[in-house]
Amino acid sequence: MQFTILPPPLAWVAEAANSTIKTRFNLGDGIVEKQILPEIPLQPTLHWKTKTHFIACEVAERPFPVSVKTQFADIVATGQPIRLLVAYPSSHGLSHEEFRRDTKANKTFGIGYVEVNADGSGQIEYQGISLPLHLSPINSGIYVSKIRPIVQDAFEQYMPGANPRASVQYIGQSVESIIYQVARQAKTKGNFTYAGFRPPAFISQSVLITHMISEGIMDIPILGRCRDFADDRNAVSHTPKSRKEAIEVETRLKENFIIGARILEDLPAKIKSAGYRLIL
Repeated sequence: MQFTILPPPLAWVAEAANSTIKTRFNLGDGIVEKQILPEIPLQPTLHWKTKTHFIACEVAERPFPVSVKTQFADIVATGQPIRLLVAYPSSHGLSHEEFRRDTKANKTFGIGYVEVNADGSGQIEYQGISLPLHLSPINSGIYVSKIRPIVQDAFEQYMPGANPRASVQYIGQSVESIIYQVARQAKTKGNFTYAGFRPPAFISQSVLITHMISEGIMDIPILGRCRDFADDRNAVSHTPKSRKEAIEVETRLKENFIIGARILEDLPAKIKSAGYRLIL
């Protein structure tokens, strides 16, 4: 591979990163030092185009170079589904604390990193996320004690875990469980008479909530939000087949996390005011 922008001492890192990334994502060789799209303010060392996403790799001396941070907001603003990784040599020369700060920043921003060893082997230490999915850190203090670990775990899956889809699923399952437990309490008290609800038998969240609303089990707006959340979460569960679909799915996936987290913030008070207990 021929590089004209990359400093020559880092060419071997780029070669190794190319091999590592194309093997991991089942791709061909990366495109060298070319602009991805006119609207994307990035001319990475390497990039790949798939049917649904762009994958870019910037080669640098460290995991989180200043150049990446300065371009981050502009890349996210394009809304394009792009995963960015930084490849760096294992002989980076950073102190332990400097290296820790860099890799923490990578996970905060959702930017992957690839460590390349002297023998030319590489390891993706963090694969990152498609950058428009990026979420800022949450304020866990706004949640009641029973809910707080759920939201913290969901955020850990989403950003540091680089798995937004699993994160949203986890929030959704938590909301469903809470609503189901409210319905059980209401049935025990004789307040919920819908014959189709027979614990512990399965019932779809949408059907359950519809009947809870009709019988006025608890605050109707919050129940409506829970039903809409369940329906929209299911609507984005499919795998996108084009870049346009990927943009739509990722936009709604990020929205679903935010909506689900707000529901978990509001639910406890609504449950208590209806005379039921918060049970997970």
